[in-house]
Amino acid sequence: MSEIHRRTLIKQLAAGSLVVGSLPVMAATCSSSSSASKNRKLLNNINHSVCRWTYSFLSLDELCKTVKDIGFSAIDLVGPKDWPTLKTHGVFSSMCNGAEIGINEGWNDKQYHARLIKSYTEHIDLVAKAGYKNLICFSGARKGMDDETGLKNCAEGLKQIMAAAEKAGVIVQMELLNSKINHKDYMCDRSSWGV
Repeated sequence: MSEIHRRTLIKQLAAGSLVVGSLPVMAATCSSSSSASKNRKLLNNINHSVCRWTYSFLSLDELCKTVKDIGFSAIDLVGPKDWPTLKTHGVFSSMCNGAEIGINEGWNDKQYHARLIKSYTEHIDLVAKAGYKNLICFSGARKGMDDETGLKNCAEGLKQIMAAAEKAGVIVQMELLNSKINHKDYMCDRSSWGV
């Protein structure tokens, strides 16, 4: 065997031993039995949440109970009308929504600015009064627009709500979505543009 083949073999054996040695830990961690779930405790060094729309088959009450049962503390993408239900169950709204028009109609298109400014200004106050911190927003679809123009338009529109958000202690978060897979034509589709 050549030196390169020996190194490759040693790396593969080491990796294989690591995987085989960790199987019992992985099995215990991935166990879906309720007794295993109840015996595990979260370390509370990460604020765990779930996204509401991914559990649309559950009522919000059922989702809140499930979230609490597994030891999570929050649900993303819950709007003002449902916050009382979250509060009843002691669940936090980690990413609030309701101010947006939609994923494709966002801040990159000036025709939506007046409507978005009004809606976000109202929602910023609602988020703050409810004791929450994060409010989602969207760039919108490109619809033939170049990235520089879209970025300029987003900045221009968002500047008109930032003072209110800052004063209220609310962080407006622009969602990055994958335009190559499931959000075709969405503008804020990479970290460099989002930042």
